[in-house]
Amino acid sequence: MLISKFLLDYGELISITLIPFILWFIGVKFQDRKSKQDAKLTLFSKLMANRKATPNKEWADSLNLIDIIYQDNKKVRLAWLNYFNSLHPKSPHADNANAFLLDLLSEMGNSLGYKDLKQTEIDRFYSPKYFGRVESSQEILLQETIRVLNRSKSYTENFDEAEYQEHLYKLYGHLEDNK
Repeated sequence: MLISKFLLDYGELISITLIPFILWFIGVKFQDRKSKQDAKLTLFSKLMANRKATPNKEWADSLNLIDIIYQDNKKVRLAWLNYFNSLHPKSPHADNANAFLLDLLSEMGNSLGYKDLKQTEIDRFYSPKYFGRVESSQEILLQETIRVLNRSKSYTENFDEAEYQEHLYKLYGHLEDNK
């Protein structure tokens, strides 16, 4: 009887005080989980979109985030470690780097709920020939620009051979001295 009177008198006060705190706590936990899931999905999407493209800074940055974003997933981190090790030119697995990348992307997809995403589907990639031609043209243009600038005092005057050797040393020789 005394307990029921206490609950009637103070139960409402306790519930009014505790319910907002409990709802806030649940909201914070939900938001934290959602932001982590969003980060995983964003990272996975970037890696999938660029999986066969020429590696660039965004690709490297994305790979370097795996240990942080997937810190709670040992399978993904092990797949990343295996892929990372295969990227080293002297690795015995360097020729199989693509297989390790497929394993990594497959593990990431599984962790996000893409259970039916097969490695053969991950390996399939569309890149129009036009993109390859544009990239190739840009590379040629860059190399030619560097060649012309390396061999010239200005756009209108070339170096003689002695000046050219001195110019090369100024550009690249100091790099050798710092090794």
